Amino acid sequence: MIIMDRKEVLKSPEYWTAKTQIELYNQAESFMKETGRNKTQLAEYLGVSKGYVSQLLNGDYDHRLSKFFELSLAFGVIPQIDFIPVGKYVSDDACSKQFKNIALPNANFVEWNDGEIHVSYSMKSNEIMCPVNTDTPKNAA
Repeated sequence: MIIMDRKEVLKSPEYWTAKTQIELYNQAESFMKETGRNKTQLAEYLGVSKGYVSQLLNGDYDHRLSKFFELSLAFGVIPQIDFIPVGKYVSDDACSKQFKNIALPNANFVEWNDGEIHVSYSMKSNEIMCPVNTDTPKNAA
C-alpha cells in the first residue's frame, strides 16, 4: 500500500477524478430526491440505460467532459471548474487546516473587493478563514 501525504494527494489526478465523481453522484441523488424519480425514471429522463444510471450512482464510470456537463445540466446545476495553480491550492488547503479548530465566538470576516470593504458573517463562529487578500483597498481613507 502506498501512503501519500495530503500535498501528494492534492496533486493526484485520481483524487480529482474521484472528487468529481462523488459530486456528480451527490447531484444525481439530490435531483432524484427533489423530483421524486427512481433509478428507472432517471434513466428515462436522461435517455440512458438503467445500467448506466447504476454505474453513475456506484461511481463506476469515467465520463467524457462533454457527458459530465450534459449530466450536470440535466440535474439543473451548472458545473463550475476553476483552474488554480497547484502550489496555491496546496498552500490554501494547509492554511485552512491550520486554522480549522480556532474558536472565535461572534467572529466576522472582512473581505476586500474592488476597493470597498465587504463584511460577511461566518455561519460557523468557531472557524477562521485564512486571509485571501492582504492588499489595502483602493479607496481607503
